[in-house]
Amino acid sequence: MDTRRWALFGIVMITCLVAVEGTVVSTAMPRTVAELGGSEHIALVFSAYLGALAIMGPVWGNLADRLGARPVYILCVVIFLIGSTWASMVHSMQELVLARFVQGLGGGGLTPLGQTVLSLIYEKTERASAQAWQVGAFGLASLFGPPVGGWITQNLSWRWVFLLSLPFGGVGALLLFFFLRPPHLTPKKVPFDWLGLALFVSWMLVTLKATEAFHPPFVVAVVAVGGLLLLHSRRLDHPFLPLPLLRFPVFSAATMLAPLLGAGIFGGVSYFPLFLQEKLGLGDAGAGRAMLPMMLGWVACSSQSARLGLRFGYAPIVGLSALGLFVGFLSLSCSQHWAAVVVGQIGLGMAGGLSFTPLTLSVQEAVAREQLGQTTAAVVFLRTLGASLGTAVLGAILQGFGFVWMFRVGTLIGGLALLAYFPYRKALSG
Repeated sequence: MDTRRWALFGIVMITCLVAVEGTVVSTAMPRTVAELGGSEHIALVFSAYLGALAIMGPVWGNLADRLGARPVYILCVVIFLIGSTWASMVHSMQELVLARFVQGLGGGGLTPLGQTVLSLIYEKTERASAQAWQVGAFGLASLFGPPVGGWITQNLSWRWVFLLSLPFGGVGALLLFFFLRPPHLTPKKVPFDWLGLALFVSWMLVTLKATEAFHPPFVVAVVAVGGLLLLHSRRLDHPFLPLPLLRFPVFSAATMLAPLLGAGIFGGVSYFPLFLQEKLGLGDAGAGRAMLPMMLGWVACSSQSARLGLRFGYAPIVGLSALGLFVGFLSLSCSQHWAAVVVGQIGLGMAGGLSFTPLTLSVQEAVAREQLGQTTAAVVFLRTLGASLGTAVLGAILQGFGFVWMFRVGTLIGGLALLAYFPYRKALSG
């Protein structure tokens, strides 16, 4: 019996868990705020989750290279499910923010370790098919997440939205426990960079605080702690911050492109249900159904992105993603007519569906097998860092200036992603 198929099914279930959680929560948020109050904390519900994702991604990647991907992956699922259960029982928005942070602590390892495990158990010729299953599942779960979440919120309770993750995570964790058998790799026998980890976590926290409240002391703290982290990392051969990976041109180029794509895609998707409800007057279920063009575009593109990358090269596919991000936000910023809204949704869906798998595969193929965990985690971290910062910035623009200016800032992010694409294409062609 090929145990890899059952392991792949487990990874697919956990991928559905991540996708459902990412799309359903935004649909349920207006009803959640109406019951719990504390609308001023709505941006924190997203940024706390995404911030924890960003902080923990490199941590789990480092631990996976040292302890093995299988036990670390299962531990991440368990922590995520604990956070989901807590989120379903909260009594205030502040408590929901804490529960979402716990979800993010576990969720930080789910995407990078899932991609790492697939790269370990499948060879390059089989990897595209395995990745297609993963990203296709993500797309389908994202497609059905908003309407299902809207229906649950409207007919049952927003609390059941968080409990949706329990069956996916429980079945996925059991399958990984019994059937996942990645090849044995010699673990790193180098000291763990605890000081680097402490500096990194400190830098992430002050960076997130700076985006929440833009005050000069926070900006100075970001620069100071970031400088200390870079100076410390340059002194070590095996630092927590993976500076040695920058010698690979593809990875170096991805460090500019991945955060911009994450900021635009997740920043736009997080607040789009709110736009449909507040500006277009749709209810919970109606907003979920109205997001189908975005989710259909995401599904259609994600299911074929790996195969298209192998056939035409990774660079053109990632370039189409950046173009879709720019065009999508541009359409939304110029008009809020239904036609412009549909074009904007398709652009954002195309951006999300085409970018992540080809970008990750291109970087994985540029490094040694022993560095897959740290490399994959670094790419996902950069994307998640961009998502966290982008969500915080776009949320602040939304609260201060409204949806039109939020979409205009999104257009700027899309334009910067297009500019960052050209060094990436050059690195791949070289």
